[in-house]
Amino acid sequence: MPPLFTIAAATLATLALLLTTLSLHVSRLRMRHRQTWGDGGHQDLAVAVRTHGNTLEQSLLFGLLVLALAQADGTAATALAAVCTTFVLARLLYCMAALGRRLPWRQAAHALTLLCQLAATLLLVRAAWTS
Repeated sequence: MPPLFTIAAATLATLALLLTTLSLHVSRLRMRHRQTWGDGGHQDLAVAVRTHGNTLEQSLLFGLLVLALAQADGTAATALAAVCTTFVLARLLYCMAALGRRLPWRQAAHALTLLCQLAATLLLVRAAWTS
């Protein structure tokens, strides 16, 4: 199993690539619709903006938790890898479901995202408690 910092770095790099891709998608739609601010009533642009925003919001909290866990003594690398992998997959599913307008899949992905954040929080509490 790779060290904690390697797991954290790979997770954060993957999330950064996802966010960059989503940002480029928003920019492409803004150019297509000639819309520099807001969504101008274009549904596809509104969905793209919210998908990017939601992914950024969720990834920020998770990223902070992962960075803290990477520095915590006593955190199991296997547990961290499982939570990080699940989180990234949940965010990918969320983005595909949101952009494809699949509400049940989006809701399931969001629930899985929240469970990953909770799991990471509990790992951090455990690491703090045992150190």
